[in-house]
Amino acid sequence: MAGAALAAWFALGIAVALPVVADEPVTGASIFAGRCAVCHGPEAAGIPGSFPPLREQIVTFAKTPQGRDYLVMVVSTGLMGDLTVAGTSYRGVMPAQSGLSESEVAAVLAYVASDRGQQSAAPVLTAADVTESRARHPDGSAQSTRALRPTLPQP
Repeated sequence: MAGAALAAWFALGIAVALPVVADEPVTGASIFAGRCAVCHGPEAAGIPGSFPPLREQIVTFAKTPQGRDYLVMVVSTGLMGDLTVAGTSYRGVMPAQSGLSESEVAAVLAYVASDRGQQSAAPVLTAADVTESRARHPDGSAQSTRALRPTLPQP
């Protein structure tokens, strides 16, 4: 219906039913694209010297309870300070991803842990896992989160 015609119907007080467009469901892929890919790239490969790659380390961390806690807290509290990933040093700040629900944090971490949907055998993270991780680490600071970082196995 054209804008002028719609305005005329409203002016006459005639109710017009407009089609409702449902919001797209929030997925790990859409959260990653909207929040993470800006810095870490669409392939999660990072930008050497600026933003670390996520793929290998998140897949590895997601396999252990300590690693999952670390991942949840990085998303929840952010991260700052020196970090070496894949032999490259980084010194910067990742802001907390405020406003994400427990299910959204779980979805984006599960998405990245599955190598962006490429691995079907990736560990599953749930909203309950996120809630439990946050409860185990109530400090909620980027500095305390950095101390949770597990040591990655050396090749």
